[in-house]
Amino acid sequence: MPKDESKVKDFYIEPENSDDSDKEYMSKEAKKAFTKLYDRKVSDDLSLNLKTARKRHAWLIIISTLGLLFLVALAVLFFFNSDDRKFGEEAISLTLTGPKQAPSGQVAEYIIAYHNDQGVDLNNVEINLRYPAGFTFEGSLPEAENKEGTRLLLNRIHARESGNISVRGLLVGEVGENKQFTAIITYEPGNINAQYARTLNFATEVVASVLNLELVGQAQLPVGEDLALTATYRNSSAQALTGLVIRLTVPGGFELDLPTLTAMPGANNTWFLPDLEPLAEAKVEFKGRFTELSSQETQDIRVAVGIVDDNNEVTIQEEKIHQLNLVKTHLTLNLTANDVSLKSAVDLGQQITYQVTLANESETPFSDITLVAKLDASYLDWATLRDDSGGSVNQGAGTITWTKDSLPFLASLQPGSRTTVRWYISVQPALPTGITAAPSLMAKVEAGASQLVGEKLQAVNSESNEVISKINTRFTMEADGRYYTDDLVKLGSGPLPPQVNQTTTYVIFWRLVNTINEVENVVVTTTLPAEVNFTGQSTVAAGNAITFNPNTREVRWTLNRLPAGAGASFAKPEASFEVAVTPLATDANKILVLTKTSTATARDTSSGADLIATAKFITTEIDNDLGAQGKGIVVP
Repeated sequence: MPKDESKVKDFYIEPENSDDSDKEYMSKEAKKAFTKLYDRKVSDDLSLNLKTARKRHAWLIIISTLGLLFLVALAVLFFFNSDDRKFGEEAISLTLTGPKQAPSGQVAEYIIAYHNDQGVDLNNVEINLRYPAGFTFEGSLPEAENKEGTRLLLNRIHARESGNISVRGLLVGEVGENKQFTAIITYEPGNINAQYARTLNFATEVVASVLNLELVGQAQLPVGEDLALTATYRNSSAQALTGLVIRLTVPGGFELDLPTLTAMPGANNTWFLPDLEPLAEAKVEFKGRFTELSSQETQDIRVAVGIVDDNNEVTIQEEKIHQLNLVKTHLTLNLTANDVSLKSAVDLGQQITYQVTLANESETPFSDITLVAKLDASYLDWATLRDDSGGSVNQGAGTITWTKDSLPFLASLQPGSRTTVRWYISVQPALPTGITAAPSLMAKVEAGASQLVGEKLQAVNSESNEVISKINTRFTMEADGRYYTDDLVKLGSGPLPPQVNQTTTYVIFWRLVNTINEVENVVVTTTLPAEVNFTGQSTVAAGNAITFNPNTREVRWTLNRLPAGAGASFAKPEASFEVAVTPLATDANKILVLTKTSTATARDTSSGADLIATAKFITTEIDNDLGAQGKGIVVP
């Protein structure tokens, strides 16, 4: 059977009603037909065409695949090279700022500002801080990872994100010292497996201290007599001061009665002081005597106050010197001006009370005593002189002289006795033009007397301490509210008069005036009532930016220094801030208070006096605003 005969057999169908010969014939014909069909060959042309088609199809598949891969590569390249996905370190802005100058003992705040000006997130952001000696960490935003406040984490800075990191702490140092702060910031760009680091530095100069000191004691002291020296220390800041110490340095030959304070271990004549609350003061009295007369009649006793850190290192905040005249004669004179025996501070137009105390510390009388007060006539108003003792006045020479003719007790001063002479005179209300140096007044009293030594009458001369009264600058402030400028340009917003349930904004202005001396540590504050809101809008022409404490509702403006002539010889330093008020129904037909009393404090760098100026509270009835006058009562 042929190789395909079985297949032919499968297709064989026996016809009905046919005889055997027909069946055999039909079977043979069918086999021939099917055999011919399966034995037929495909033509060469058709085979070639099929092969060509197959090759074309394969090339199309290859080209299509390569094209698709090319498009994918372009998309990836575009994604990673687009401006939003590029990383450039120059697009990361990081700055460290803080006070350029600050008083020692005051809380200082430092700000790290960041801006990610690109389309890549920054991950694992970490800030490591290095604080200078004398800086005690108090807090930060965000909260630090350790109690020392040296490590802060942000985790991530998103693309196009900006923000601030703040760190605050107590800054303690000596005047003139520069405190260097360092921030090391590390981060990882979201599209690069790498870590970047940036180092920021900022220096703050210590320009003053909030821990101040004043000394009061005798200016004349015979050998063997007791000295009583009172040290008054003050906290001029708004924060409590802790870790305080006081140190006494005395010359040789001085015998000290130890004070009832706890001595600091390992330090000579240094004692711990109690903590000092804000704006408080306390006193320490030192007593002692010179047991032998030094070759130098003038002796310096030094007293210093400072702050001790955790390592028992003392940072001196202020040191004062008390000059003492050791007298050989036993006729002593002690002069005071307004109860101060060394340096005092007075205001223009203020009355000065001078008092000299004359004492006989010897064992024999003094007779025929003459007292001569020598005054600096330059800045005194002689028309205001009041001398109840009837002394002889020489205005040109600036002297007042007393003898036994005007004061009978000057005829004889017995051993162990003492007496006083007192007179009053005022400072001129205004200084002459052209004053450039810080003005001051000098006063001293000289005495001449006779004393019987054995059988011989000897002349005795004595001199009091010199008192210097420095004239304070005239430090004042102004505070007013505005809805319009003087040219009726609108500053505020909302209805005027203010209306119930509607918000009206006003701008509060502060201006300072300082005349003859530079002042430092200027602080201007006020308190907002509960119903008045601080909008956050503020400007300053000098000093630091205005701050608002939402807990105490205190608005504060600080300046490290204010030069002489500010507001007098040149423009007034000014600051302003915006407040908003939304009256309630119960406020209808009322005038609302916008700010309470404003207060400005400062320290005169020449006289050392603590100055204070105030301005009255401000209401919606703004008298000096022509456009707002008569429009302060809330309408329903």
